[in-house]
Amino acid sequence: MGRTSNDTKNVYIASKKGASMNISTSQDLDNSLKRQIDRTVSIASSQHIIFPPQLELNKFKRELKSVFIETFGDSFVVSLDNMKWYAGSLGLIPIHKLSTYYVVISTEPSSSFSSQFALAAIKNNTSVSITFKMKQNIPLYIHGNSFLNGDAYTLTLDRFETYQIAHGTDLTGTVVQSSKPIAVFSGNDCNWLENIGYCDPLIEQVIPTAKLDNMYIVPPNPNDRNTKVLITAVDQSNISYTVDQTSHTVSLNKLDSFDIIISSRQTCVIESNTTIIVTSFGLSSQISDMGDPSMTNVPGVHQYIDYYKTIVPYGFNYSYVTVIMKQSLKDSIRINNTAINRNNVVFEENVSAMKLSYNVRSIQVEAGEVIVSTVGGEKFGLMFSGVKAWAAYGFSAFNL
Repeated sequence: MGRTSNDTKNVYIASKKGASMNISTSQDLDNSLKRQIDRTVSIASSQHIIFPPQLELNKFKRELKSVFIETFGDSFVVSLDNMKWYAGSLGLIPIHKLSTYYVVISTEPSSSFSSQFALAAIKNNTSVSITFKMKQNIPLYIHGNSFLNGDAYTLTLDRFETYQIAHGTDLTGTVVQSSKPIAVFSGNDCNWLENIGYCDPLIEQVIPTAKLDNMYIVPPNPNDRNTKVLITAVDQSNISYTVDQTSHTVSLNKLDSFDIIISSRQTCVIESNTTIIVTSFGLSSQISDMGDPSMTNVPGVHQYIDYYKTIVPYGFNYSYVTVIMKQSLKDSIRINNTAINRNNVVFEENVSAMKLSYNVRSIQVEAGEVIVSTVGGEKFGLMFSGVKAWAAYGFSAFNL
C-alpha cells in the first residue's frame, strides 16, 4: 500500500522441501516494470526478492500492481517494507484461503496521515461493495462523490487490478464484500500510537471473517515496548479478557471495537462467544530508541500450526520468535531442529485458556533462515518481531 516514502519492497519465500517458483504480473503492466518482476526460479530452501518501489499503490486509482507468486510445493511468503527509519511487514495468505467478506482494521490517523485499505482481484469481473465505518463521520471523496459513515461504494476489478482507499479517520469496521475471492490489506500509511516515538507504516493482510477464531492469547512485545491490543467484533459479541489473572467482560455491537494496553511483561487471554478479530500493535519503547509502531494479526488458538519456515530479516538489532503452546508440550518445540536455549528466552509466562495451561515464550533469534517445529507434530501459535532504532516489524503464522 501507499507509504510516506519509497522504501525497499522485500519479499521472502521459504520452501519446505525446495520448489520451482513462478512470479508473474499483468500482461498490460508497463514493460519496464514487468521485466523487473516476472521470473521463474528454483528455490533450494529460501529466496529473497526485492520488488521495485513503483509497485506502491496510489489512492483512488485502478492499477495493475498486484504480483502473483506460485510455487510448486508448499511455501511460506512474508513481505517486508524497510528503510532506515521505517519498517512494515506481514505474512501473506495463500490464494486458496481467500474469501469474499472482510472487516477492515486500522488506527485513528494522526497529523496529516491516513488510515487506508487496498483490494487486489484474482479473477476478472469481480464486483466489490464497500460499506464504510468511520470513527469520525467526515466526508470521504472518491471521484467527486462524497461518502459518510454507513454509505456504500461499489466498483469492479479484473485480475491483477488493485485499488486503494485512504481517509483521515479510522476505518476499522468497514466491510468489504466481493462477488469472487479477493485479497484485502489494511492499516495506515504512517502513524504515531499513544503519542510515543515516531510514525511508522502499519500494514496487515485482512483475514477472511469465515476464518476467524473466538479464543486468542496475545503475547507482549520485548524491548520495553507496550502492546496495544485491538479487539473487533464481527457480530454482536460478549468478550472476556484476562491480564495478570484479572478478568474483565465487555459487550460489543456488530463491527465495534475496543483496545487495551499491556506491558512488555504481560500476556492477554481473550475469549468471545462469537468469532472476533484481534490485532496486536507494538508501541515505541518508553526508555530507548528501539522500535516504533508495528501491526500484527494475532493467531487464534484454533489456528495454531505445527511447522513454519521463514527468513528473519537482516538489519535489525534484535529479532524474536514468540511461541504459544500447551504448557505440558512446551519442551517439544524446536528452532532449526534444536531445543530452546534458556539463555535466549527473554520472556516466559504460563496462562490459562479454555481450562488448559498455555506457555508463552519469546526467544531471541539471529537473522537468516529459521524453521520452527515440534518433535511430535504438536501445534503452537507463532509470532515474529524485531526492532532497530525507530523501527519495528511483526508478522505471524496461521493455519486458516
